[in-house]
Amino acid sequence: MAYLLEKWNWSEADFEQMGWHDATIYAIEFGKDVSFDLDYIFEWVQADKNEFLSFMVAPVTLIFCEPTVIKFDLDFQFGQQIEIEDLHRRTSAMGDTQWCLETHQGDISITAKTFRQIVRRLPTLQIGQQLLPEERGSSSFSTVPELDFVASKEVMRLKEVDFALRQKSTDIRRLHRQLEILLEQRSTGVLTLKQYLLEKREIEGKIRFLTDELRATDWQATL
Repeated sequence: MAYLLEKWNWSEADFEQMGWHDATIYAIEFGKDVSFDLDYIFEWVQADKNEFLSFMVAPVTLIFCEPTVIKFDLDFQFGQQIEIEDLHRRTSAMGDTQWCLETHQGDISITAKTFRQIVRRLPTLQIGQQLLPEERGSSSFSTVPELDFVASKEVMRLKEVDFALRQKSTDIRRLHRQLEILLEQRSTGVLTLKQYLLEKREIEGKIRFLTDELRATDWQATL
């Protein structure tokens, strides 16, 4: 599934059409500018209500240019990743532009006129809201997009395995929904008791089989 990226470089001019909810911060770099290494979610993907969400995610570098004030109010353990709830733009009483990174661990406030966000690679489909560590690699603050990046065969294999397991979990959801429909049909007289019991037994057998397959792995999705 390919994502049509509108552009590689974004700025405060694009703020209204951007959103950082659930983006993960991996690292912060201080210099003339302050830079954040993020996994940015471009799209939430759900085929139907029985499907688990998938996410189109890309590594990005978010840069606040020449900040004058930076304030941290965070409560987290070192080594813990910081997850963004939202990014707010405000104007101070002095007329300065302030950016507030609201996170699940506290807030980061930055006074700066502008920001840039460089997409380092094309977004790719992920089961979770982050890139696989094997796909992401080391933390980076690069401002040069990797236009020709191709994931390794090992990364592709790992993702295929994860998506196959997640599909089994999705199938279990659908089978449970079929059981609900079956009960409705029995309650309204559409099915005879014998038809209901035979179909119910068949569906429950499929659920047990898929559940046992998932429990034999380290798959963590809700069954």
